[in-house]
Amino acid sequence: MQQKIRKFFLSVLPFFAVFIPILLGVPQSAQALERRKLIPVGRTVGVTMDTEGLLVLETGSVVGADNESHEPSKGLLKAGDRILQANGEKQENKEAFMKTIQQSEGKPICLRLERNGRQKEVKITPVLSNTAQTYQIGAWIRDSIQGIGTVTYYDAENGTFGALGHGVYDVDTDELMVIHGGSVVDTTLTEIVKGEKGAAGELIGQVEMQEKLAVIEKNTETGIYGKAAAGVFTGESYPVATKAEVKKGAAVLLSDLEGKDVQAYAIEIESLEKNGGRQHKDMNIRIMDERLLALTGGIVQGMSGSPILQDGKLVGAVTHVTLADPAKGYGIFMENMAA
Repeated sequence: MQQKIRKFFLSVLPFFAVFIPILLGVPQSAQALERRKLIPVGRTVGVTMDTEGLLVLETGSVVGADNESHEPSKGLLKAGDRILQANGEKQENKEAFMKTIQQSEGKPICLRLERNGRQKEVKITPVLSNTAQTYQIGAWIRDSIQGIGTVTYYDAENGTFGALGHGVYDVDTDELMVIHGGSVVDTTLTEIVKGEKGAAGELIGQVEMQEKLAVIEKNTETGIYGKAAAGVFTGESYPVATKAEVKKGAAVLLSDLEGKDVQAYAIEIESLEKNGGRQHKDMNIRIMDERLLALTGGIVQGMSGSPILQDGKLVGAVTHVTLADPAKGYGIFMENMAA
């Protein structure tokens, strides 16, 4: 099945969002990072992630059979709540939840939800909609998100990958999405909207849902991470650079935007923040390659995660674009992303 969607979350937000750290644990020492080698990937992919629970986006009213307006969720649900159970049963997706609501036939439903890290229970009485002739609770919910992004690296030793270089935030609640899994799938780019001053460009494509490449396990502040089978992401391995080894000057980013194999594009690392960058904006970068500027206008949404190489080492990944000048943007140190 093919599904046409828009860009993924290259975070051009003052923080991706249209329409993604394994290797978790204690950060590795500089010596360990120097010994570690990763395959820089640079492949544009589709990303689909399922939320942990059903995410409440908004509440509203329902016109009942009495032609009166009702707000069954008012004061009970809030944007950002995650519905974990209904009548004691886990709801796998919103379709299952809608079925539970219909089966209530207007009787109260007991919901277990999580809000601000704490769980609580509420009872909501569905209202029979006069227009839809279905029972409703007056709430908009979501159970998944899809988009386009870039795989940064593959670790052939343990079969793990990292992508995006920043976390996936919910566009409605502006919070880091809590997920219980997802997939990296193949995608075919159909259009590139060039970036302009004040307006971010984007990648538009078709996500091939049946072509699953890898499994997503974690969504964190520094990227999405998971596992891929051997042979899915291939290439030459490069040493991971420490922060101390990254320097201002010439570098390259890797991407397959031209519909060919992954290409190297010239960039300049203009400045560095080695003592803790804002939102992991560790590097200020500028696109220097005329081919890429002609193709995209600079950094566009969907390029998040494009690996950056310098002096034969994997030094980081593209994360953000500067709206005032799409030729400029930011990157995260690989030492931070792959820690």
